[in-house]
Amino acid sequence: MTASQIDLNVYQAARETAVLTDRSDLGVLIFSGETRFDLLNRMSTQKVLTMAKGEGTATILTTDIGRIIDRLLLYPTNSTIYALTSENNSDNIARYLMRFVFFQDDFHIQDISSGTLVFGLYGPQARQKAIEAGFTDEELPLHYWRQATIGEATAYLHRTDPIHGDGYLIIGEEKDRDVLWQRLLDTGLTVTDADAFEYLRIEAGLPRFGRELSGDYIPLEANLWADVSFNKGCYIGQEIIARMESRGKLAKKLVQLTANRSLQAGSEIQANGKNAGTITSTAVGPHGTIGLGYVKTAVLESGSELFVGETAVQVR
Repeated sequence: MTASQIDLNVYQAARETAVLTDRSDLGVLIFSGETRFDLLNRMSTQKVLTMAKGEGTATILTTDIGRIIDRLLLYPTNSTIYALTSENNSDNIARYLMRFVFFQDDFHIQDISSGTLVFGLYGPQARQKAIEAGFTDEELPLHYWRQATIGEATAYLHRTDPIHGDGYLIIGEEKDRDVLWQRLLDTGLTVTDADAFEYLRIEAGLPRFGRELSGDYIPLEANLWADVSFNKGCYIGQEIIARMESRGKLAKKLVQLTANRSLQAGSEIQANGKNAGTITSTAVGPHGTIGLGYVKTAVLESGSELFVGETAVQVR
């Protein structure tokens, strides 16, 4: 798997103003029914029994041994919950959740991914650019959202995980793609392609599905502590996650890495000639090669030198 690269102008825009990227590969599901909150609460790591319209949260679906299935972003309305899944994963998540719908549940799923656009807006001036495009000037807490009318289009602004200081997702109907994209471009935003966004994501330490978010890892190892409630009722995988939290000891941890040569995702990290972890993502940019990877905590604590083959790797 080759490393992603980023143009210097795009990188500077991300650090100084804001950048725009198309994230419409994210899945979009609608949950409805009287027991929608109950089912999501018993299935995932976050406490989601009650949320009001305009609020939001991140929660993680885990296996019975606490391994990551996917990270969902939940956005409630008065009668439904919208959920963003990871890239191209909405069908898998819908099928998985329906396996746990019992006869007493009133829970329904609609997949609207194909008819929905998702744009990402990142950087220190992301909020100002959103305001200039016609969205609310209200300062939103993380994952909260507000509806807006942009020309004749209805769109939704969602505060999201930041890159270079701030981040927003803009969600709307696919039919309004051109109108919304142009309105955002008119604010002077710089467009990033997939490779550029990958570099920015890795630099920010944000985990991605299929790389850092997979059945090989638990949420705490992925630094997703804020997505886990430790004082809620039972959910699938709770016992393992609670045990790791109570012991205060993780077997491995997601860290940011740098190297003076290119790296390949999937490569083994070694310390003192022994396996110490795995490279999960890598990219090349203005500061050379950067990456994300899981490294054994004992190795991190020992301060041992890390290598991928003969290439030295440093923890940022």
